[in-house]
Amino acid sequence: MSIQHRLNRSQTRALAKLKDASEEEFQEIAGIAQTPKPAGDVYKSASDLNISNLSGREIEEIATKAVREKSRIEQNQPRKDLPLTLEVKILVMARLGIPVNRIAMRLKVNRKTVLKYCGNTSLLRILRESLSTGCSVFETAQANACPESLVRSIALEGKSDQERFESLGWGLRTWDHWYFNDIDRRFGDDWPGRIPAQLVGHALYYFTREGDLVLDPMAGGGVVPDTCLAFQRKCWSFDIVDRLETRPEIEHFQWNPKDLQWPVKGKEKPDLIFLDPPYFKKMADQYVKESISGLSRKEYLSFFLKFFSLTRENSKASARIAFLNADWRDFQGLSAMEENPARSICIDDYIGLLKRAGWEITHIIDAPLSTQRFQPRMVSRMQKNRTLGVVRRSLIMGRK
Repeated sequence: MSIQHRLNRSQTRALAKLKDASEEEFQEIAGIAQTPKPAGDVYKSASDLNISNLSGREIEEIATKAVREKSRIEQNQPRKDLPLTLEVKILVMARLGIPVNRIAMRLKVNRKTVLKYCGNTSLLRILRESLSTGCSVFETAQANACPESLVRSIALEGKSDQERFESLGWGLRTWDHWYFNDIDRRFGDDWPGRIPAQLVGHALYYFTREGDLVLDPMAGGGVVPDTCLAFQRKCWSFDIVDRLETRPEIEHFQWNPKDLQWPVKGKEKPDLIFLDPPYFKKMADQYVKESISGLSRKEYLSFFLKFFSLTRENSKASARIAFLNADWRDFQGLSAMEENPARSICIDDYIGLLKRAGWEITHIIDAPLSTQRFQPRMVSRMQKNRTLGVVRRSLIMGRK
């Protein structure tokens, strides 16, 4: 095409980038008739264009738009969880750094079986070959009955964190306001309180290194382990709901408020604890009966004081904690003027508990809920009761 259209070096490089970004857009350009560009025309798609009249920068813009559109479609493609084979379960758990003994116990197999599959070179080779031929993560996962999170981790291995952000179609934000319009449905399952994977990715980027161990004590739908797989971090996840067949990497564990115990034994300790717990009374009816969201205000705050102390005792000397939570007020049923401060739990309360447990607060990152997450009935109720329509949600970062 470069010879045929007499393109210069800059145009040729940009054209190669477009081919990598979107074969469909590239083919459209390849079949374009030689018609001059109308004066002042704004390009909307490749089919409107004459490649001979485009600069390298303009071709790159088409490629960038194609990447963004592909990413937008992928982000709205829900993760599909199917029952996994034993070897796939072992491979996922091994890539997240779960020790052999715990994998064997979780899957009720012997150590030899785990060691046989944890470095499953044949399956890895098949997945890498599929990706190298141009198959997408989704296609490769479907063809080999693997979770997309596993295939994506293979597709992104060997890249820098910046390159991973670019591949995922996420913009890297540098300041302390991490607002994302919606969740990325490629990460985690449909779950109450599901969070944007972009938020987890930013926490990993700024506060961990590749190969670090992340502890996710209340994993829920599994956004954190999915994101850790993509960014080549190890992750130990625990949740009260056990889904062995589809989510073997999320180990079953219940935090007992009356007798808090660390879920694992051994010398290895986490570099980061990422805690996204059920918020007080918020969506309590959607969680299991044993959830901490059903506790009284006093019991709820007492739980976190004990929990923060326990995490400090059982993490590395250099460890950080990332605590994601929101203000809870009476605004859900009363007007702002009638709120009872004695019933509220605010970000400041959690900060006080972290400090009492020995954590030093280093960052408070604004992470507001998207307006798209509010249902019409909630907005109507806010307007009727003259309440505040914005919930302050923050990611509190602490260190020892």
